[in-house]
Amino acid sequence: NQGVIITGVLQNGPAAKGGMKPGDVVNAVAGEAVHNVAELLTAVAALKPGTSSAFDVQRGSSHVSLQITPGVRPKPRQRPQ
Repeated sequence: NQGVIITGVLQNGPAAKGGMKPGDVVNAVAGEAVHNVAELLTAVAALKPGTSSAFDVQRGSSHVSLQITPGVRPKPRQRPQ
């Protein structure tokens, strides 16, 4: 009833490497409950890159705890002028 449904996972990104799959519902990040996309984004942004964090996930009828290690977000590429 609560959480954020994951609609896509970047191939070979930190979430995919940690076992996150499309259709998973994230209920908590590092022990903090998330109820909407804004809360999920804030929780993920607060994580320390390179340090594994627990993501509590509902996958179908099962509860799964994933350990995901966030990376440093690449800087956007600038278009040649």
